[in-house]
Amino acid sequence: MKTEKMERIIKKQKSLAILARNRKINKINIFILGAGLLFMLIGQNLVGNILIWPGVAIFIYTLLSNTNARRA
Repeated sequence: MKTEKMERIIKKQKSLAILARNRKINKINIFILGAGLLFMLIGQNLVGNILIWPGVAIFIYTLLSNTNARRA
């Protein structure tokens, strides 16, 4: 029983580390998406699209990663 408890604690620590990392990534991603939208607003659509699509991909990655970490 002691090894099972240690395994659960280690899994919990790993999932908490993933959630903390994703919070930091999401903060940076908000600035990327905001910059993309700002460029689109001022008429620089090409630069805006270049920033928005990777931002959306990063958002989807962190969303799926958060879901998997909370499920574990």
